[in-house]
Amino acid sequence: MRLQGLYNEYKEKKAKDLKVGDVTIWNYGYTETVLNVEFSKSGKTVNVTNLSNTSGTQHTRKMRSDRLVAMA
Repeated sequence: MRLQGLYNEYKEKKAKDLKVGDVTIWNYGYTETVLNVEFSKSGKTVNVTNLSNTSGTQHTRKMRSDRLVAMA
């Protein structure tokens, strides 16, 4: 998987396979640590609570369960 602002390729994982403690990497090298993973009733979407490794803020990302996420 390739990301904007980065020249290396990264391994990816589906959002439904994320586990607590995984470190994900996003465009321009921003990394986040997974704190919690919750599935919707239908299982089509996943709410992932992350902790930003640069700013220390906590937020939630809502993603389709089959979305590919780059792993650090």
